[in-house]
Amino acid sequence: MKIIGIAFPFAVLLAVIFYKSWGNIDHGHVFDKAMIISAPDVRRYEQHLDLIEKESDLNIKLLFLETIGSATIEDVAVEKMSDYGIGRDGRDERGVLFLYVMDEKQLRIEVGYGLEAYFPDSFVGYLIRNQADAFFNASNPSMGLRLLIRILQHRIREAALDRDYDPTILDGGREFSYLSGGAGAADKVGMQHSGRAFKRDQLGEEDRNRFKATNTVAGTFNNYIAWLYGRKFDPNVDLFTKDSLPILNRFPMTSAYFDYILILYAGKQYKVVERGDIAVLFFTDDPIVSPLFYKRIDGMWRQDVAAEVRNSRNYVGGVYSWGFNPDSTDEFAKAFRDILVNIRGYLRFKDGDNRQLPLKVDVQKG
Repeated sequence: MKIIGIAFPFAVLLAVIFYKSWGNIDHGHVFDKAMIISAPDVRRYEQHLDLIEKESDLNIKLLFLETIGSATIEDVAVEKMSDYGIGRDGRDERGVLFLYVMDEKQLRIEVGYGLEAYFPDSFVGYLIRNQADAFFNASNPSMGLRLLIRILQHRIREAALDRDYDPTILDGGREFSYLSGGAGAADKVGMQHSGRAFKRDQLGEEDRNRFKATNTVAGTFNNYIAWLYGRKFDPNVDLFTKDSLPILNRFPMTSAYFDYILILYAGKQYKVVERGDIAVLFFTDDPIVSPLFYKRIDGMWRQDVAAEVRNSRNYVGGVYSWGFNPDSTDEFAKAFRDILVNIRGYLRFKDGDNRQLPLKVDVQKG
């Protein structure tokens, strides 16, 4: 079984492989009766979701219908959960159904009993409003659902490592009710071509001056965390290299994904290794979060997102969520090769947190 690998977290997910017929209802993951997603995306989704299921028993189904007539979306979701075997006793209760009804412009996320503790209705409702809605408005539901699935998968990976999800980190200790308490939620998400659908903010001069590169990697990283805590996605601050800005400015950011990035990095223990005017920051208490890369320019360390995209790969279906790109030949790959270690085919930093994910099915990389 081949593991999918891509850059993380700013590169957009590549997705997925086989189109399953509607009649084959117990197999496959994607059932697109409304023809919303392209055939290549359906195939990529199938491969990606199959690997997620092998990794964590998280059985995700995507169902797109043109109409449900006089029925309610809640009733149809419950019926389809039963058809797909999601919610029964046993392993299939670890399932999630994404149901979109075209003429109603409604998306419902229905959660199996075995996942309600991780995905309560308040949380999935928040994801619909703050993640999926933007992508549907931009007529790109496929990408929005892929990134939403990434957020769900992260919660399952945390649980697999016996780590409690802590929403208080988003506001310096105050718990967000929409992220913590319930399963299932629905809301209107229409493909409306409504102009700029994604999160774009503009910081004032005072805030711009707060979020600046410093003469230490740790100082710049701390200012990056402060920028994330500010909850305003304006990447045109003096934290990033010039090569990073086109990537950040093109990224289809949403409020939910910005929260997700903050949760990834805030409060984590890390180690910094410098080699001349480049540096890498990797985490020593979290095996899921990929490293950050830095360049010293005019005496100040700036985060290099372009180097992150080149050198980090996100993996699905194996014992690690990321690995250093073995094909990279850039200055970072050359400078830090001596502190990388090969574990089951994944390149990781030898002093980082290299705990392996406990797979439900032991899939070998290859």
